[in-house]
Amino acid sequence: MKQRATGAAGLVFALLCTAARGSTAAVQLSLSSQSVATGAVAIVPVTSVSHDGPVSAIQFDLLYDATELSVAFTAGDAVRNSRKGLLALDVAPGQKRFLITGLNQAPILDGVLANLFTTISSSAPARSYRLSVANAVAADPNAQPIEVVGSVGELVVGGLVGSQPPLLAAGVLNGASLLPGPVAPGEVLTLIGSAIGPFPEQVPVRSATATVLGEYSVLFNGIPSPMIYAARSQINLIVPYEVNGKSAAQMQVNFGGQLIAALSLPVADAEPALFTVDSSGVGPGAILNRDTSVNSPSNPADKGSIVSLFATGAGQTDPPGMNGLITDGNLHQPLLPVSVRIDGLDAEVLYAGAAPGLVSGVLQVNCVIPNDAHSGFAIPVRLIVGQSTSPPGVTLAIR
Repeated sequence: MKQRATGAAGLVFALLCTAARGSTAAVQLSLSSQSVATGAVAIVPVTSVSHDGPVSAIQFDLLYDATELSVAFTAGDAVRNSRKGLLALDVAPGQKRFLITGLNQAPILDGVLANLFTTISSSAPARSYRLSVANAVAADPNAQPIEVVGSVGELVVGGLVGSQPPLLAAGVLNGASLLPGPVAPGEVLTLIGSAIGPFPEQVPVRSATATVLGEYSVLFNGIPSPMIYAARSQINLIVPYEVNGKSAAQMQVNFGGQLIAALSLPVADAEPALFTVDSSGVGPGAILNRDTSVNSPSNPADKGSIVSLFATGAGQTDPPGMNGLITDGNLHQPLLPVSVRIDGLDAEVLYAGAAPGLVSGVLQVNCVIPNDAHSGFAIPVRLIVGQSTSPPGVTLAIR
């Protein structure tokens, strides 16, 4: 959930900083206001509306009270559907800088740019806390600066600790796409909530996964989940394969054996999503070229060559998946058919199954880039498992 601005994004950052003064306001960034209990988590969307022509890149700072609030984020549909990337860095305590850009001239669509998962401290005084946009600039597809106007949102904090659930269904996210939805057997998940994990953060010791981290555990229908990471407001885990064939699963987060959060979640046969290089769920995919080097705009793949995609959410396998297993020579393969579309074209799939050396639940797909695909730095790629398709926004660089 942490991203850094690097490479081409840094060039766009420099361009945006030259925004002209006195131009007509063309973009409105808005934050909503909400009422929330002490110790809870609020999901605050950042929305964008363009009033005068297309916008291709946006930068803004989010200002908030870091003594009582902490902020994580996911990319919104407007970013995903525009095939842009969403990068962020902490400039100072209570100041997070966002950069939305891409190596294409496509306009950023109106709508939600980012969802802010804002956690309120359990000791926060009952009052209003401002979330405000500052230092906002933008550029059009021709790299001309555009003025941006930002708004102020408020979190009105009051009520007793525990009067709102520490974990919402909207905070149960696919670990690759960072989108909510049904859970699938073997799917890597990210949970974002309030006081759902240990402080300081914990990772497994002498193993890739553990069913307990810092006395915290997560169960699905009473079956412990392999956990990869646990912190105060975030847990990364893998859905047990035993949910296969169920219509719903009861998820519980426990501390020391005591229940602290519970949700009933729908179960799907598959909920595929591709991992990305910066773990944001959008932008360049975590894709290897045929020489096993990382695909990137500076290292594109050739048409007709083989690339390896990495994903999660492919569902039950043959033989049946084993929770927390590190893949060695036994390459489990999904029960459901797997296909890939690159630039809207069918790509030949040579292999779809467990990723050697990685934990069960991570899918590796080796496929051939169609010869008729366009060249470019940000060519769309989608994964289909059964009847389910991965979300938009993941790209591949093709020479």
